[in-house]
Amino acid sequence: MAYDSARGVTVLFGGSGSSIFGDTWEWDGANWNQRSPVTSPPGRYSHALAYDVARGVTVLFGGSNSNTSNLGDTWEWDGTNWAQRSPATSPLGRSSHALAYDSARGVTVLFGGSRSGPLGDTWEWNGSNWLQRSPSISPPARYGHTLAFDAGRGATILFGGSNFNDYLGDTWKWDGTNWAQLSSTTSPPARKFHGLAYDAGRGMTVMFGGLNYSNLFGDTWEWDGTNWTQRGAASTPSERSFHALAYDSGRAVTVLFGGRNGVLDDVNDTWEWNRVIWTQRSPVTVPSVRESHGMAYDAARGVTVLFGGNSLANGVLGDTWEWNGANWTQRTPATNPPRRYGHALAYDAARGMTVLFGGYDGSNTLADTWEWDGSNWSQRNPAASPSAREYHALAYDARRGVTVLFGGNGGFWLNDTWEWNGTNWIQRNPTSRPNLRYYHALAYDAAHGVTLLFGGYYLTGILGDSWEWDGTNWTQRNPASSPSAREFHAMAYDAGASVTVLFGGYNGNAYVRDTWEYFSQCGTGDFNNDGMVTLSGDLPVFISMLLTPTATCLADLNHDGAVDGRDISQFVAALLGT
Repeated sequence: MAYDSARGVTVLFGGSGSSIFGDTWEWDGANWNQRSPVTSPPGRYSHALAYDVARGVTVLFGGSNSNTSNLGDTWEWDGTNWAQRSPATSPLGRSSHALAYDSARGVTVLFGGSRSGPLGDTWEWNGSNWLQRSPSISPPARYGHTLAFDAGRGATILFGGSNFNDYLGDTWKWDGTNWAQLSSTTSPPARKFHGLAYDAGRGMTVMFGGLNYSNLFGDTWEWDGTNWTQRGAASTPSERSFHALAYDSGRAVTVLFGGRNGVLDDVNDTWEWNRVIWTQRSPVTVPSVRESHGMAYDAARGVTVLFGGNSLANGVLGDTWEWNGANWTQRTPATNPPRRYGHALAYDAARGMTVLFGGYDGSNTLADTWEWDGSNWSQRNPAASPSAREYHALAYDARRGVTVLFGGNGGFWLNDTWEWNGTNWIQRNPTSRPNLRYYHALAYDAAHGVTLLFGGYYLTGILGDSWEWDGTNWTQRNPASSPSAREFHAMAYDAGASVTVLFGGYNGNAYVRDTWEYFSQCGTGDFNNDGMVTLSGDLPVFISMLLTPTATCLADLNHDGAVDGRDISQFVAALLGT
């Protein structure tokens, strides 16, 4: 893409998706408009564009076509048509190079790219010909880098890329004569395929995103001519997996702890989400770095309970910690579950117990049940029990007073449903259920009386499906928008807002740092869950819900945030099938 300042539009050409595209689009700030020029460049991807202010044209060079051949053609877009240029000299065909227009000297600068290997040549286009420059110092050959012209300082800025062996994180500037490497007290991590643009109003070069091995970045950096500064660095936890979430109802925040970050390091940071921002907490004492631990919020005592986990530094862990909103406190009970990771915790509010089941101790998969009362752990010995497993999930169903368990890995994938009533485990046999999986997450939605399941992993790949368990059957949901398929994520139910919060995980290509909220599919009119809307079956339940504040979302049929006469009209419409 390139911004045409004369016409006030951003020009987009080509790219790769469901096919190799050769279309031209323009964004005017409100809408995308597809253009239909008489002549147009052949479809391509990994090409580059830059807008030539002096001549009022968008310059395109190179890229790859559907045969993955490197292209070396030059085209210009004047807002009406594309015209191919035929200069006497031209760079070799290439892809994943970068262009930037130097408005001080009136030339378009090209550097590097890929052609059977990384390239490190510098060229300039003056509107008639390409001229190769031969500076005494030059950045190492690379592709997947970016260029942007810093008009305030009269230099073209280059950052990052890859030389096929390593990712690069160096910063260079081109003044029209020489390249000079720049140093900064802080610098973005090495990457390729990021975005770079110059903000003339603030005199900053802005960089966003990119890729480093399997880590897909979502960070924003700014270069002021002297230093790189990360923007919004503290607004979101880093990309991660195998972390844990628990909702603290006393303080109305969702607590996140630890996990494994995007560069595969175990971490021990504490964050809290209030539905507006993430805030990192800095307690005096903190559990050691870990992943695959378990967490649950003990509402009676107002603390988030953490047990166990695993770390590259310390191995399999078996310690118990509690977070009170200000500090972490390690507890030292007389009895303790064996060390483990890949287990799950859930808080049984009716009995005031934090329930733990299963996991992996480093040698064996476990099938034991434990309960924490705030002072001690007690092992329970029920007559029946789920088989040994790891990376399953638990959630406490407050309406029915049972802890729900689903799936996991016991040497093979599982998709069984069990419920713990405080005395025994009971296996449920629904007529429909999610397919085999582990690395999924569960959370109990108290407003709608269902346990939500999302994602996980099965032999066929990473999953992105949503299911709800009502105590009798599993129902697959198909929301209009949904997180990408993922595993190793975590979920917690925010009772104050009646939403389920999801953070992070691994989507098959990268560790992610996105935050999602799920509203259960309510307001259908089928309040008694019999599969149809009837006056005799649903009206009595609806009237009860209208009088019960905790059922607001279910009774809010028109989804306007209030329960009133307008919802009665919606109920009548549901009765009529409209």
